[in-house]
Amino acid sequence: MEPFGDAVTADGNWVVLVLEVSPASGKAGFLTGYDPWRKAIRCAVRSPARKGKANREVIESLAAVLGVPAASVGILTGATGSFKRVRVKGIGRDAVLRTLERFL
Repeated sequence: MEPFGDAVTADGNWVVLVLEVSPASGKAGFLTGYDPWRKAIRCAVRSPARKGKANREVIESLAAVLGVPAASVGILTGATGSFKRVRVKGIGRDAVLRTLERFL
Protein backbone atom coordinates (compact mmCIF):
# COMPACT_ATOMS: atom_id res chain seq x y z
CA MET A 1 0.00 0.00 0.00
CA GLU A 2 1.11 3.56 -0.64
CA PRO A 3 2.49 5.25 2.48
CA PHE A 4 -0.35 7.77 2.29
CA GLY A 5 -3.06 5.15 1.74
CA ASP A 6 -4.32 5.36 5.31
CA ALA A 7 -5.32 9.00 4.66
CA VAL A 8 -7.75 7.87 1.94
CA THR A 9 -10.82 5.77 2.76
CA ALA A 10 -13.96 4.70 0.92
CA ASP A 11 -17.28 5.57 2.55
CA GLY A 12 -20.25 4.43 0.48
CA ASN A 13 -20.36 6.53 -2.67
CA TRP A 14 -17.67 8.86 -1.37
CA VAL A 15 -13.93 8.77 -0.94
CA VAL A 16 -12.74 10.59 2.17
CA LEU A 17 -9.29 12.19 2.36
CA VAL A 18 -7.61 13.47 5.50
CA LEU A 19 -5.77 16.72 4.75
CA GLU A 20 -3.51 18.98 6.77
CA VAL A 21 -3.80 22.38 5.10
CA SER A 22 -1.37 25.30 5.31
CA PRO A 23 -3.23 28.47 4.27
CA ALA A 24 -1.50 31.64 3.03
CA SER A 25 1.46 29.54 1.97
CA GLY A 26 4.24 30.85 -0.20
CA LYS A 27 4.90 27.33 -1.47
CA ALA A 28 4.12 26.52 -5.06
CA GLY A 29 1.92 23.49 -5.56
CA PHE A 30 -1.05 22.05 -3.77
CA LEU A 31 0.03 18.61 -2.51
CA THR A 32 3.20 19.01 -0.45
CA GLY A 33 3.71 15.65 1.25
CA TYR A 34 2.41 13.21 3.82
CA ASP A 35 2.50 13.28 7.61
CA PRO A 36 2.65 9.64 8.75
CA TRP A 37 2.18 10.56 12.42
CA ARG A 38 -1.11 12.39 11.76
CA LYS A 39 -1.97 10.12 8.80
CA ALA A 40 -2.75 13.22 6.73
CA ILE A 41 -1.85 14.47 3.28
CA ARG A 42 -0.20 17.88 3.53
CA CYS A 43 -1.53 20.63 1.28
CA ALA A 44 -0.57 24.24 0.76
CA VAL A 45 -2.85 26.96 -0.57
CA ARG A 46 -2.05 30.57 -1.27
CA SER A 47 -5.40 31.92 -0.04
CA PRO A 48 -5.68 33.14 3.55
CA ALA A 49 -7.91 31.38 6.06
CA ARG A 50 -10.47 34.17 5.96
CA LYS A 51 -14.09 34.09 4.82
CA GLY A 52 -13.72 30.55 3.45
CA LYS A 53 -11.10 31.50 0.85
CA ALA A 54 -8.63 28.77 1.80
CA ASN A 55 -11.41 26.16 1.91
CA ARG A 56 -12.59 27.16 -1.56
CA GLU A 57 -9.04 26.85 -2.87
CA VAL A 58 -8.68 23.42 -1.25
CA ILE A 59 -11.89 22.25 -2.93
CA GLU A 60 -10.98 23.69 -6.33
CA SER A 61 -7.40 22.41 -6.22
CA LEU A 62 -8.35 18.92 -5.09
CA ALA A 63 -11.05 18.72 -7.76
CA ALA A 64 -8.53 19.76 -10.42
CA VAL A 65 -5.95 17.20 -9.24
CA LEU A 66 -8.50 14.38 -9.17
CA GLY A 67 -10.27 15.43 -12.37
CA VAL A 68 -13.73 15.79 -10.84
CA PRO A 69 -16.06 18.82 -10.72
CA ALA A 70 -15.61 21.11 -7.72
CA ALA A 71 -19.25 20.40 -6.85
CA SER A 72 -18.20 16.78 -6.16
CA VAL A 73 -15.82 17.86 -3.38
CA GLY A 74 -16.90 18.96 0.08
CA ILE A 75 -15.39 19.50 3.50
CA LEU A 76 -16.87 17.09 6.06
CA THR A 77 -15.00 18.29 9.13
CA GLY A 78 -12.40 20.91 9.92
CA ALA A 79 -13.81 23.86 7.98
CA THR A 80 -12.35 26.26 10.58
CA GLY A 81 -9.10 24.40 11.23
CA SER A 82 -6.10 23.13 9.34
CA PHE A 83 -6.89 19.43 9.82
CA LYS A 84 -9.75 18.51 7.45
CA ARG A 85 -11.72 15.48 6.28
CA VAL A 86 -12.74 16.06 2.67
CA ARG A 87 -15.17 13.90 0.69
CA VAL A 88 -15.04 13.36 -3.05
CA LYS A 89 -17.77 11.83 -5.21
CA GLY A 90 -17.36 10.44 -8.71
CA ILE A 91 -14.02 8.70 -8.30
CA GLY A 92 -13.03 5.47 -6.54
CA ARG A 93 -10.41 5.03 -3.83
CA ASP A 94 -8.03 3.16 -6.14
CA ALA A 95 -8.20 5.94 -8.73
CA VAL A 96 -7.55 8.55 -6.02
CA LEU A 97 -4.51 6.60 -4.78
CA ARG A 98 -3.10 6.24 -8.30
CA THR A 99 -3.56 9.96 -8.95
CA LEU A 100 -2.03 11.03 -5.65
CA GLU A 101 0.92 8.70 -6.19
CA ARG A 102 2.01 10.97 -9.05
CA PHE A 103 2.18 13.95 -6.68
CA LEU A 104 3.35 12.54 -3.35
